[in-house]
Amino acid sequence: MSKVIDHETIWYQELAPRDYYNENELERAVKLNIQTMFPEFKAFSFKQKLTHAGNGNKSAADLGMVKNDYSEWYVIEVELGKHSKDEVLEQIETFRNFTPTKAHSDYIHKERKELNKQKLEDLVTSKSPKLMVIVNEDKQDWKKDLKKLDCQMCVFQIYNDFDNRKLYRLQGEFPNVYTDFCNCRYEKLIPYTVKVLNRDFLNTYNINSGDEIDIVFEGKSYKWIRRDSGSEIFLECSSRTNPLDPISTRYRLNFYSSNRITKKGNFFFRLLNRSQSINQNTFVFEKD
Repeated sequence: MSKVIDHETIWYQELAPRDYYNENELERAVKLNIQTMFPEFKAFSFKQKLTHAGNGNKSAADLGMVKNDYSEWYVIEVELGKHSKDEVLEQIETFRNFTPTKAHSDYIHKERKELNKQKLEDLVTSKSPKLMVIVNEDKQDWKKDLKKLDCQMCVFQIYNDFDNRKLYRLQGEFPNVYTDFCNCRYEKLIPYTVKVLNRDFLNTYNINSGDEIDIVFEGKSYKWIRRDSGSEIFLECSSRTNPLDPISTRYRLNFYSSNRITKKGNFFFRLLNRSQSINQNTFVFEKD
């Protein structure tokens, strides 16, 4: 079993996936945390029987989720790694071949009444769901067969510290999680330039190649331009002086939003200690 250590030197040990879990415990842990894992979605229990349109087989999923902009939705099966692959594939085959109807959107709306009923119905009845299996251990022998069924495999692992506090680890395939920071690397051979190591980060805020943005560093604002070169993304400082220290190669680009409420303990991002008050959407560099 693996272990992790955090920045406060607290050790977390993975719960034994074969000895400790039963499926209800795993499903409960996923359900309690799925909204935090995928904040762009509204999640819900999805115990409604789904019918294979070809052979008539029936199976109920565990969870589902609808994207906040009603552009896509998911049917999710939570599984223990010790279960039979054939049983898992049979369930996913049913989910892949059922015909979504208004009855399914009505069921979802009862679970999440804050969803817009008409937009939900339009989505469910016009667009097949994406499929995902969430499993508590890495199952490489499942992955290839699930891919043939257009099903993602997300590995969800649970760790405990000595005081039974939880830490969760995701790996595999799942919807892109928009975080509020990304790592950058100072390019010493290209003057005034850093390489953005997460390709999706600037796209999240609709910053395209050639766009200029303001980035705060040590309390002062500087102009930077996004430059794309093939698959690589760079930020080039267009101010007259380069504010970054060329001796420090690692930086973090943070995004603060005055409209976002940050809850203590949110593990997707952390807040910096800062002296100045930020009253608008702001990008900030810090040394990493």
